[in-house]
Amino acid sequence: MQVLVLGGGVIGVTTAYELLKDGHDVTLVERAADVALGTSHANAGMVAPGHAFAWASPRAPLALLRSLWRDDQALRFRFHADPAFWRWCLRFLDECIATRAKINTQRKHRLCVYSQSVLADVVADTGIAFDAAQTGLLYFHRSQATLDRGVRNMEILRALGQVQQVMTRDEIAALDPALAPVRHKIAGGVYARTDSVGDCAMFTRGLADVVRARGGKVLTGTTVTRLESDGAQITGVQTSAGRMAADAYVLALGVWSPALMRGLDRWLPVYPVKGYSLTLPIGGV
Repeated sequence: MQVLVLGGGVIGVTTAYELLKDGHDVTLVERAADVALGTSHANAGMVAPGHAFAWASPRAPLALLRSLWRDDQALRFRFHADPAFWRWCLRFLDECIATRAKINTQRKHRLCVYSQSVLADVVADTGIAFDAAQTGLLYFHRSQATLDRGVRNMEILRALGQVQQVMTRDEIAALDPALAPVRHKIAGGVYARTDSVGDCAMFTRGLADVVRARGGKVLTGTTVTRLESDGAQITGVQTSAGRMAADAYVLALGVWSPALMRGLDRWLPVYPVKGYSLTLPIGGV
């Protein structure tokens, strides 16, 4: 089967790799000059079933409201005139009740555990190096109130079999000596020893090289402008390089996906969230 994958982020490239393994003829299209130059370029790179909590929770609406005048909230809200933004917000609020938050967290955890196992298989098959660190992740708190709430929240994941350890400030300082000078500012934390981190962009670029080496096509600098449909299914794709067609299509364009699907009279509940990352030099490394 000929498959056209739209989008060269970590999801699109990984999908192309899996399709090739299944014996399909795969072409991937990416508008940037290389893969992993969008959302996959500088994200957190966390492989973290131990922190698989749904953003939509009973506490989220108040945090978003406070963010209008405070800058210390985990989530920040800013007004927009875009109707799609408000449509997404209403869907988000619908998921903020306690029962929905628990269900979504359980589903997210299953997806995270499965993804972690598939990632291990991909690395074993390809030998890709992406600065992975399998040392676990530490989620620490600076107040006893947030620590107590964090420990209560962790019970949801612990009930699903997630391995976690509640740690004191001294245990945290022993685990990560860099935190020893500021241990007095830490109330405690939760250590998820099965979580890990890695460089998402490095992984995506390395896997794209594997896709090319195994016969897949990766067309960068090619923008998808329109999806064609017969009303029931996609029949072709208009791109900056001309029309492309395949037996099946994978839409992996992230926040750009809803704009294309709008032409097919379908709405995807996807809206961009602005993130941040910080790169610092480490002495002696």
